[in-house]
Amino acid sequence: MLVTGEANRRYLSGFTGTAATLLISSQDRRLVTDSRYTEQATRQAAGYDVIENVDTLGVVAGWIAARGIDRLGVESEHTSLKQHRELVERLAEESQAAEVKPLDGLVEEQRVVKDEAELALLREAVRLADDVMTAAGEAVAPGMSERELSLELERLIREAGDGPSFPTIVAGGPNAAMAHHSPGERPIGAGEPVIVDLGVRLDGYCSDITRTFAAGGADAQFDEIYRIVLKAQAATEAGTRAGMTGRVADALAREVISDAGYGGSFGHGTGHGVGLEIHEAPTLSPRGANVLAAGAVVSVEPGIYLPNWGGVRIEDLVVVEADGVDVLTQAPK
Repeated sequence: MLVTGEANRRYLSGFTGTAATLLISSQDRRLVTDSRYTEQATRQAAGYDVIENVDTLGVVAGWIAARGIDRLGVESEHTSLKQHRELVERLAEESQAAEVKPLDGLVEEQRVVKDEAELALLREAVRLADDVMTAAGEAVAPGMSERELSLELERLIREAGDGPSFPTIVAGGPNAAMAHHSPGERPIGAGEPVIVDLGVRLDGYCSDITRTFAAGGADAQFDEIYRIVLKAQAATEAGTRAGMTGRVADALAREVISDAGYGGSFGHGTGHGVGLEIHEAPTLSPRGANVLAAGAVVSVEPGIYLPNWGGVRIEDLVVVEADGVDVLTQAPK
């Protein structure tokens, strides 16, 4: 098998650089990279033979030919059509008729269940994100721009960990009707909903938290929408457990929001896996056929979005367990 996805490479080898290919068989573990990363790979990828070569496909074809390998797996999500064609051509040049077999989510499935070392990193990344979000609640105020707040939060994120898990979202007023709004120069108005979605990355592992604030105090509409979303999140966290599908977990939140008359205003899934990537398996959504495993870490983030007004989203990270979930996120709601 060839492993080229960055998070998958890191998970299997420990290598954190941005350019490398893993060659894995029952006999071999090789890491091919260029001179920029040779020393780094030698230090990080314990148990791998590090090969410095810019012609990765040539190394792969030669490796297959030397061992008489007749079937080669590639990651379908990380291999382009061009790369696949070039690989087949290089194998033909070596007179190898090896079957190149696309593999879907093989390593990603292994990454779903976190071990104790991973959980420890995730817990600390969440704790750091909690602190930044608490600061966000203290800082948000009418008159400041979305961009001003996002820049301050990203400064705190970089001081706390290794950087943001993703670009920080600050969405005020009508902009909060867009789930993934990019912060702009628009000033936050008094009484408007302000969605803040941020994460801290720590040693490769991500955290993800969302809170919604009422700048300068909540009005009746904000209070109504907020309470519905909070109730939907609480129902999901109380009812989710290992063995159910992501679709069933998603329905726990969706039912509360639909019963309140806002079903058409909740368009995204209730949650997603979080680990080395900010979005990974499993998913909590109407399409989530995956069975939730004990040890998976997922977000729980229902929301309601109303054009011309704004929106409310509340997000925690939880660890799925046999009899429920362990809620990691502790920032005030």
